[in-house]
Amino acid sequence: MAKKDTLKNLFWTISLFGTPFFYIPLTAYFLKVNPKLAISLIFILASTEITCGAIKFIYPKERPIPMPRNTLFQKYLAGSFPSVHTARITAFSIAIVSFYTNRLFVLAALLVVIGVGYSRIYLKKHYFIDVIWGFVIAASISLLALGMQDIILHYLRLLNVPFA
Repeated sequence: MAKKDTLKNLFWTISLFGTPFFYIPLTAYFLKVNPKLAISLIFILASTEITCGAIKFIYPKERPIPMPRNTLFQKYLAGSFPSVHTARITAFSIAIVSFYTNRLFVLAALLVVIGVGYSRIYLKKHYFIDVIWGFVIAASISLLALGMQDIILHYLRLLNVPFA
């Protein structure tokens, strides 16, 4: 039983990489050290949150262990599809590795994305398909946003945003 509790705690900890507690402080840090990356992160993460949240309300799929759905917030939390934890860490990782392309860093980011996805399945919060679609949605948003990055920065400069 102790081994199972240890694994559960480990995967719960790994899951934290897919939460705002992880990405908000790091995004704030990047505002100081790499403003261009920070702007990309803010846009990509906000787009990912909005898209995944909308999908959860449109397609209210039950989690492997059902949760109450009495309030609007509970309905959001109870939705299994897509895995927002996986989407967040995927979006964050793609944005980061587009700026920092060191092979070891890219491998570490990939392992964290896989770890968060697996943790969500292990903890019975999501099904495999939820995790895959969280990855696909975030990857699509991230790649599209990074492709549009120069256009966005151009308009921010026109608006005299100081760090653009």
